[in-house]
Amino acid sequence: MPLTDAQVRTVLRPHRDGGPISRLYATGEIGPGLHTALTDLASKLYATDQDEESQKIEDVIGYVRAVGGRPPVRGWLDRR
Repeated sequence: MPLTDAQVRTVLRPHRDGGPISRLYATGEIGPGLHTALTDLASKLYATDQDEESQKIEDVIGYVRAVGGRPPVRGWLDRR
């Protein structure tokens, strides 16, 4: 089942990076560098035996692929 916008924010909350992951978390923007940042994060989590958290990031990667690129979303923080 695809993630909701609120679920994406919940997954990303502890992984804000001041860059593309933070932009998706705060504004819903899917832009350059996001896929790479998420893939790197998932790999790092997997390498440190955080398999469940890594899988959650993989789910966000699926969400990003399904949605495609987009500018910041008006009302993003209120979306469910």
